Amino acid sequence: MHSKLVKQAGKLLLSVVIVSIGLGSMPAKAQVSDAQVRALVEALRLAAPQTGTENDGLYSDWQIKPENIPRWSRQCNNGQELTPRQFEARPVTARRILVCVMRDVLQEQYSASSNNESVAVQRAASWWMTGKAENYSNPPNSYTRSYIEKVLSFYQQQQRQLGTETTTEPSTQATAPSPKPTASSPSASTAPISDAQVSALVEALRLAAPQTGTDNDELYSDWQVKPENIPRWSKQCQGEELTPRQFATNAETAQGIIACIMRDVLKLQYTASGSNESIAVQRAASWWMTGDPNQYNRGSTASYTQKVLSFYKQSRLQLLPHI
Repeated sequence: MHSKLVKQAGKLLLSVVIVSIGLGSMPAKAQVSDAQVRALVEALRLAAPQTGTENDGLYSDWQIKPENIPRWSRQCNNGQELTPRQFEARPVTARRILVCVMRDVLQEQYSASSNNESVAVQRAASWWMTGKAENYSNPPNSYTRSYIEKVLSFYQQQQRQLGTETTTEPSTQATAPSPKPTASSPSASTAPISDAQVSALVEALRLAAPQTGTDNDELYSDWQVKPENIPRWSKQCQGEELTPRQFATNAETAQGIIACIMRDVLKLQYTASGSNESIAVQRAASWWMTGDPNQYNRGSTASYTQKVLSFYKQSRLQLLPHI
């Protein structure tokens, strides 16, 4: 009896070891970057089928079926549902919504492809066209096969064009350079930043923007952005330079550009804060105001960062889904 128990225990221990080895050898889940998602969304736009019919029942440059638009916009536009016509008339908002949708899709396909980027993109393109990612390797027809290959080709082109931009840190709103985390910074892994968090931070920066009381204060938009930052940021985030006047007159575009910039900033500050959300927001606010995130709890900057944090928390509460 005792020997049987020993044998059973030995088998159980061996099974645990085998399972542990198997789990240990599984590839780590890759974190999809903003540049990858933007490249995919642009590739989907470039590869969108052109029907040659003006009223073909598809909307925007991405040729989207109308039934998807209310659901996607509600999910990714702060709970605000857009009609197909509204979606089509707002290309910046449309792109932002599609980035939100395709981020999750690409992340899932990365996992399904064992972190193979080309396969993940093809799977995402197949999902977009047919609703089934697994069709990428055996498309239902030659047109779908050609479409998937076209998306991958456009994606790779976009990645090459974005390559130099994705290796640089965003330029600060203040005049001082934004320091990279030092060796003494917490070593916690970078926490994934959600679209809701970025939206809340961008709105908090808008609400906390200093009001000078002067019409011509040389600061632009509701966010009071310095003019020298606008051409660089707009080029980085939408591939086209805007003048300060253009930036100021299109609040929707300005919001999208600032969200693009602050996503990377917030990610960096999450890491520097050991994934403490409140401190990360304050550090991001300090970066925005002074160029130095380490000033977040010092002097007059502390008052500003506390205000941003307060607005951020209010926005987060408003953005929570209503169950």
